Amino acid sequence: MGKDHLSEYIDLEMRAQNMEAVLIPLTKMEEALELDDILLFLQENHIVHGINTNAIEQVLEDVTAWSEPLVVAEGTQPEQGTHGYIRPILSADDAQEYTGESRFVDLRLTTKIHSVVKGEKIAEIIPPTEGKDGIDVTGEIIKPKPGKPIHIKKTPNIIVDEEKGHIYALTNGQVSYQKRSVYVFPVYEVQGDLDLKTGNLSFTGNIHVHGDIPSGYTITADGDVRIAGSVEASTIKAGGSIYIRDGIAGQGKGIIEAGCNIHTGYINQGIVHAGGDLHVNQVNHSTLQINGTIYCQKGNGIIHGGTITSGGSIHVNQAGTELMTRTQFFFGVPPSVIEKFEHLSTALAEEEENLKKLERLREKLERKNPDECSTQERVLLLKVKNTIKLTRDKIKELKLEYEIVKQDFIDVQDHSLFVNGTIHPGVEVTFGKYKRVLTSEYKTVELILSSGEIVIQSQNEEKFEGRNSLVRR
Repeated sequence: MGKDHLSEYIDLEMRAQNMEAVLIPLTKMEEALELDDILLFLQENHIVHGINTNAIEQVLEDVTAWSEPLVVAEGTQPEQGTHGYIRPILSADDAQEYTGESRFVDLRLTTKIHSVVKGEKIAEIIPPTEGKDGIDVTGEIIKPKPGKPIHIKKTPNIIVDEEKGHIYALTNGQVSYQKRSVYVFPVYEVQGDLDLKTGNLSFTGNIHVHGDIPSGYTITADGDVRIAGSVEASTIKAGGSIYIRDGIAGQGKGIIEAGCNIHTGYINQGIVHAGGDLHVNQVNHSTLQINGTIYCQKGNGIIHGGTITSGGSIHVNQAGTELMTRTQFFFGVPPSVIEKFEHLSTALAEEEENLKKLERLREKLERKNPDECSTQERVLLLKVKNTIKLTRDKIKELKLEYEIVKQDFIDVQDHSLFVNGTIHPGVEVTFGKYKRVLTSEYKTVELILSSGEIVIQSQNEEKFEGRNSLVRR
């Protein structure tokens, strides 16, 4: 069969924004085809990159049986740039906590607090990367999204060397590494369990409890909280991270809330909120609101029952149970981030409107002849000028904070549910407005949102049927 007649028998379809070229047979072919005929057909249709000659040759072995669409070329996805971040500088002993894959953290080590002395380098500011270009099947270059620099929040007791990208301690203390800042705090220690003698704890630094937290207590810290035992139905809030060596038995009452990461062994009937990532070995019937990524792979690595919300991805060994326990996974921008973003947007709009009114008033006062102005008008003009300066400073602060919060808005297309073992029927997965309820068991799969559809694919990229529905809200 000549190449000139190929268009009568096959159609070329471009998919996924020219990242995939598909040949669709229009009618049954009776004559043999050569590989060069197909390659020339593709070339004439400007398909020049990612051509899968092996797939084409397999079809050409018996071209008369060809009846299904065939992906003949796939583009190379761009590698997106990474955002800037704070990298801790630790001693050799303390570094064990952070080396290797961060999800495999030895909880026995996390209760050891890293102490520093004045002048010590405690962190480095890692710049963003530009990423790597991709290319579609037509040979067009696809530019990646460059990473964004991290905006470091200036805190007491540290100094930032912007030129070198280093952060130093200005006093002796213990370090709390938070999302966009580093603190050097004093520490309050309890040598044993929390009890009626110690009572509730509130401290403008780090808190370290060398024991358990029974039900009914409250711990509040501006820095990190470290518990060398377990936590029952109590409330723990930390501006930094929370480390609980054993686990959380919340009984549906206690709340664990960290501004940064949470590390713990298990969560049973707990209510847990984290501004960063969650590192845990097992989760049972709990409500999790995690702005970052959830790592549940060490030990059993099971999540079953409850509502799990992640602003990043979720890595788990087993999701749900054979009893079809209702387990809900939600991916998207966390409500807390949306609420803060809306609050900043409103506050910024109000301050900018106030600035306009103040500038109009200043112009009105300055138009008058100074000799004709009363003392009261001259005082008012000075007050207006001072208020304008303060309002401009406030707007600058709000804009900076607004840009920082914007970095937490991650496209749900970048999220995944990675299941290394088994995901059971009864598990519900929601990406933004799309929802899918699993009715079958799958092993070693990844769930993603692709072209408005929740797709289940094995970790070797074999795709299963995608079925989802719109979530009505």
